[in-house]
Amino acid sequence: MSKMNTLKHMAVGVLQWPEGEEARIERNLFEVDGDTFEALRFCKNRNGRHNRVHLVVREPEFVTLFQEAVKNGVFGQETLDRLRAVLAGESDPFLDVIGIGTDGKLAENIDEELYRRGA
Repeated sequence: MSKMNTLKHMAVGVLQWPEGEEARIERNLFEVDGDTFEALRFCKNRNGRHNRVHLVVREPEFVTLFQEAVKNGVFGQETLDRLRAVLAGESDPFLDVIGIGTDGKLAENIDEELYRRGA
């Protein structure tokens, strides 16, 4: 196979790890042998440099891979539950109450709320 070229970065999800490392899932437009296609690239960066091994897979293939992984018990139940919540657009009620992952305004106007209720 000829060298695959990235023509356009379209979207990216990043998870920061300690010591300048990050995990990334990117949606990119690729070109190889004159053919262009969109695909996902899974990679790891260290201090801004990509590691040598990448997985590039089209979305339908990723779904098939993910289904097989679920079927074969690759993921624990907690992970699957969290993925379902992400896909459903649900938030974690506990984290909402304590203000993690929200707008950071948990205590805004708290005095007014407390004293108004006590009156």
